[in-house]
Amino acid sequence: MSANKKLVAVAALTLVSGLAHAQSQLKVYGYLEADFGSYKPVGGKAVTKVESGNMMTSFIGFAGTEDLGGGMKAEFALESFIGNDTGSTITNQAGQFWGRTSWVGLSGSFGKLALGQYDTPLFVAGLSYNPFGSSMTFSPTMRHFYDLGSATKSSPGTYALSRTGTGWVNSITYETPTVAGLSGTLQFSPKESASGANKNSYTAGVSYNNGPLSLMGVYVDGGKSPRVGSGSVSPYPGAFRAASLNGSYDFGVVKTFAQYTKFKYYSDDLFDGSINQAGVWQLGVSAPVSAVGTVMASYGQAKYKVVDDADPKSKIFSLGYDHALSKRTSLFAALATEKLTEEKNGRSLAVGVKHNF
Repeated sequence: MSANKKLVAVAALTLVSGLAHAQSQLKVYGYLEADFGSYKPVGGKAVTKVESGNMMTSFIGFAGTEDLGGGMKAEFALESFIGNDTGSTITNQAGQFWGRTSWVGLSGSFGKLALGQYDTPLFVAGLSYNPFGSSMTFSPTMRHFYDLGSATKSSPGTYALSRTGTGWVNSITYETPTVAGLSGTLQFSPKESASGANKNSYTAGVSYNNGPLSLMGVYVDGGKSPRVGSGSVSPYPGAFRAASLNGSYDFGVVKTFAQYTKFKYYSDDLFDGSINQAGVWQLGVSAPVSAVGTVMASYGQAKYKVVDDADPKSKIFSLGYDHALSKRTSLFAALATEKLTEEKNGRSLAVGVKHNF
């Protein structure tokens, strides 16, 4: 083969390789965190330990896209929680390996359509409008919504207000394009049961973003379904309605957050046998104190209405500092205190390292 022909062949292979890469992409990504601290659950005793995921649960993910032409793409994501302090796999509330997310869908100028396990608008609003994000230990909102019991409750799940996890399995999710700062999410999860005792689940979220201002409203009608998990008790009982209003404003020197959510449980399935509704609110701030350091503070309350009994309250205050070592790695220190009616106070204190990859 002549030199010219060889050059043409190499150029053709390079072009084909580049087109293939542009049409289909696969990435491996994730987040690892470990910390050392002292944890005293409400009503319990303090324990000193090394843990993983108190600021955000560690995970590994696989995601891909394929360019279908005409502006349309096929997409998928599979993510699994990791307990990197022990090397263990952490399942979701339904006991699934791909517990963080597992979906496949299409996206384009029409928006995005996904089928599978997908984050709910309530979870997205909860983590987006408080300074501690999705921390199940230090975010008052996440503690009150999900109460996974990792640090500040001696009875995990006792006061978990959102009974359907952070993502709905067997769901269909549609995300609209953004127009003039407005975007929306619609999600549906069928009961997948012939039983009249079970109900379909619906939720909708609307967001508005304009410069430093961000707002989001969510409505949830969480039905009741035995569709996942084993045993007679479903890990996704739902049976509640919720309405949530959330906002943030970035002043530059400080960013402020505010949230209010109302939960109401179906009369034929009272939460925890006695609580029929609850109100949750949170106020928070984050402020850069240097080019690499950020201080965070948040205070939240949950007030539960109990049938034929006093109405208990949970009050959580959190304070934290994050120090970036690079774009992907940072050190943190955080403290959370919790007061729950008729229980001994709880407290969590930890220092740790976070790494994104």
